[in-house]
Amino acid sequence: MVRENQDGTETPLVMPNHDEIKSGTLMRAICTQAGIYREEFLIAYAQN
Repeated sequence: MVRENQDGTETPLVMPNHDEIKSGTLMRAICTQAGIYREEFLIAYAQN
């Protein structure tokens, strides 16, 4: 996954490869870095 920045560049995002993700990791590290809401992440994660 990548985040598309306002200036047109892309930032690669780290995606954990675990069956379960701790909520603290999910909200603080991943969603904050991606600039997305938890629900958006879970939808994208389920599609992988």
